[in-house]
Amino acid sequence: MKKLHKNSLLPVVFTLSVLAAFSVLLALTYRFDNKYTAGPPYGEGGVFAFTEADLDRPLFLIDGWLLNGREVFIGQYSNFSHLSGGTSPFGEGNYRLTLRYSGAPTTLLLEIPPVFTEYILYVDGAAAAETGGGGTAVVSVGEGDTVLELHTVNRSHYYSGLTYPPALGTAAVMDRLFSVRTLVYAALCAAALTLALFSLVLWVSRARDALFRQFGLLCLAFAVHCAHPFVWKLWGYSRLWYAVEDASWLLVLAQAAALAALCAGLEQKSWYRRLLRPATLLLCLFCTVSVLFIIPNAGNFVNFYGAVIDCYKLAVWAWLALCAGLGLARRAGWTAFFVLAACGVLGVSLAAGIGDSNAYEPICGAWQNEYAGFALVLLFGALMVRRNGLLLRQNAELQSVKLQNRFAAESAAQMRASITQVRGLKHELRHHVETLGALHAAGDDERLGAYLARLSGETEALPPLYYAENFLVNALLAGRLGPARERGIRVECAAAVPERLPIADSDLCILLTNLLDNAVEACERLPPGADRFISLSLEVKRELLLITCVNSAPPRPEAGAPFATAKADSESHGLGIPAMRRVAERCDGALELRQEGGVFTLRAALRVPQPSE
Repeated sequence: MKKLHKNSLLPVVFTLSVLAAFSVLLALTYRFDNKYTAGPPYGEGGVFAFTEADLDRPLFLIDGWLLNGREVFIGQYSNFSHLSGGTSPFGEGNYRLTLRYSGAPTTLLLEIPPVFTEYILYVDGAAAAETGGGGTAVVSVGEGDTVLELHTVNRSHYYSGLTYPPALGTAAVMDRLFSVRTLVYAALCAAALTLALFSLVLWVSRARDALFRQFGLLCLAFAVHCAHPFVWKLWGYSRLWYAVEDASWLLVLAQAAALAALCAGLEQKSWYRRLLRPATLLLCLFCTVSVLFIIPNAGNFVNFYGAVIDCYKLAVWAWLALCAGLGLARRAGWTAFFVLAACGVLGVSLAAGIGDSNAYEPICGAWQNEYAGFALVLLFGALMVRRNGLLLRQNAELQSVKLQNRFAAESAAQMRASITQVRGLKHELRHHVETLGALHAAGDDERLGAYLARLSGETEALPPLYYAENFLVNALLAGRLGPARERGIRVECAAAVPERLPIADSDLCILLTNLLDNAVEACERLPPGADRFISLSLEVKRELLLITCVNSAPPRPEAGAPFATAKADSESHGLGIPAMRRVAERCDGALELRQEGGVFTLRAALRVPQPSE
């Protein structure tokens, strides 16, 4: 009961720990990796004043901007429809901010954040950057005020104007910021792509297990979504890319929903396959079509589009919660708790997105939903690891059952041969008894002795069918040593092993079959008339299974050379000794090979711990 309680409590502790850790992560990033909480200096009334002492870190131009003559902070409005009197995201916006620097003249770098529409940036009236450029602009300060003007025109996008705050700093400071950000997103993309490739390979090799396919697609979609900093840096944003970015995030959620359905055993339900699953994928298509075609021609559609996307996110969260609840009700164990943790992570990120609306943009790290996406990748990745481990164990058990069936068949064949042999002996026994009785009655002791000697020789020539109490060991020895005797090989065998051995059947099979096959092969390679023999002993002593096999073999061409197969197809053979070494390692034992002249000796010691009382 105590162990059961501990095992049932562990998944709960794991789930709560994941939620606590993710909540702490978002809290820390909000406080320490957020442009909006980075601290002064602040802009006001169209002026951003700063000094030389402020240049030891990036400065974020959030407050004090004049948008068409009205003071705003960047992030206050996602598009022009939210301005006073605005009805559409389409239109023009002129942003203006004066940089007032107290210090020696210097040159700074201005990071231009993603601008989703057409724009031109002017520095003191001269064009410094425009649509498609991305990256940075050079800004000189210290010789009077420096005026930044950003002219934006939106004719097709649901984001309007300057959505994210620009950053200003020295070349060294900005390079450090760019390097850390690039490292973060490169790590996210690389990790997701690696897991995607790995899981899709497993999907191909694991009889098309749908869990691996869905997880691979989730990782691939997340990697595409996290490529946006590189796209902006290299080519700038376009309507096509933003459609891809939005759709890839919705696909991440769709794949999370699909994985949850698989874990809850709902993937074969007709209502899921025909309605819910297609609906999640159609929402991705809806996103793409809306961004590329509908919104550019109907600006007012943007509010409906935003509402649909928000409802979709909440619906996926509710679906994860439902699947986790079903898993818990069915006592699905760890699987249900992984889904529950994924549900909690998504819920925390959605709540954080609502609470931090217009007050969060990462400085160097990722967005909150991207942290949530990576957490989903890790959680479902851990689930895939457990799933793969389960499949490996099941495969090992299946192989063990196959081996047991194989050797059961061999043992049955040996038993049939034994029965046939006994029937023949029984039939002949009556004749032998009659003959012996007649010789005894006649007092012909000489012929009686010769007859008994002949019977004794025939008895010794009969192949033994019983070698050991252990069923598998007996089947292996009978199946290999009997045919060896028939080929003229002298065989001696002493197998003092108990009925049960705490060694995997597959390991025992690998060791004994390779050992005996190699010994028989070595004997058969000897020239005609040579002494061909195999001497095998097995015994359990001091928690060790000791195996010794001595057999005749052709002399090795070079002393100290590695033992290699003599078969023509060397690529398909010669794997027996490495396989036996791996078995010895798995059993915390050792394997020793030695050859002196024409005698080969193999010794193996495998640990066989006695069961505790």
